[in-house]
Amino acid sequence: MKKYPLAVTFLALALSGCGGGSSGSSSTPAAGANASASNLSTAQKNYEGMALSANGGLHYLDDSLSFTSSSTGAITITPSSFFFTQNSSIAQSALNGTQPLTMTNSTAAQTLPLPVLAAARYMVNGTIYSLGMPAQAQISYKGNNVQEDYFATDGVTIIHSTLGTSYTVSNLSGLIASSPPELFDNSGLGVITNTINGNSLYNRQANWQTGAAYIKAVRQVVGDTLEVGDCIAPATTGPSITPCSSAIGTLEGFFPHTSATDGKTYQQTDGQIVTLAGVRAWVATAVLNTATTEYRVYYQNNGAIYSGVLTKDGTPLQIYALGTTTPQNFYISLNSAALQSIKSAVSF
Repeated sequence: MKKYPLAVTFLALALSGCGGGSSGSSSTPAAGANASASNLSTAQKNYEGMALSANGGLHYLDDSLSFTSSSTGAITITPSSFFFTQNSSIAQSALNGTQPLTMTNSTAAQTLPLPVLAAARYMVNGTIYSLGMPAQAQISYKGNNVQEDYFATDGVTIIHSTLGTSYTVSNLSGLIASSPPELFDNSGLGVITNTINGNSLYNRQANWQTGAAYIKAVRQVVGDTLEVGDCIAPATTGPSITPCSSAIGTLEGFFPHTSATDGKTYQQTDGQIVTLAGVRAWVATAVLNTATTEYRVYYQNNGAIYSGVLTKDGTPLQIYALGTTTPQNFYISLNSAALQSIKSAVSF
């Protein structure tokens, strides 16, 4: 699973973002009408200032652009490309109780369809569950923070949770082209700053609509979380996944093993055997080369060995800054006015 919100991904062409100009000013939006602002933390006020459905909700951009060029230089963006938002909102404040998080996906470019997204799978108490698609979640306030709990397809079992500890809002005005560098460098918006054969992907004279703003959310994982998936081909969906070995039933007989994912050969001494998420599992000592700190896992189940990835309780959720391998510890989402500004400005 790409830890929610989706991390920015590129396909055939890795377009790097760039940006410049003046910074947006910070502000603290008003809390929901049915919540007492004095009882909300700064993080919760800022979250509600966008997340409440009455305020337009949060919109996280994700994109992947690939293209072909003809002999005359004409550009065609391939059908596999996408430029879309994950939209989330709550109907009312979570101050007085847990609230359902309404989540949808919508394209941000008229010419591009929504991508087909595979549901992530998790091991919980010895059972494999798939994430609901579109995601089903709930919001609750824990102290000064905002917790998001994501459900399996059954709509009951919580399989992944995050805790938002900081939400910072910046207003946007003037030319989109003169937006704060972090908006282009650290979000999916950066892809539009590229040019193809000298042609811009958006109207560089376009302005932000009145009320446009973005929010930076800092989140961490709640509870040790084991994401599982196919170790080798064939690719599967649902609870039946492809094991690394169906001939070996115990971890002690599995090593040494060479991972088809990272090409590394693991010895049993490279990790520790523990009970994890209800199964007997080997957890690597070394971290994987990922933005969020994760650990390789092999576990035994039903007479076979399977693979997974462990994210430990309290781990900060990170994604790579655009076009780099530098992790950033925040996610940027747009408000509805900012999203409409982008939809009007893009040229694809």
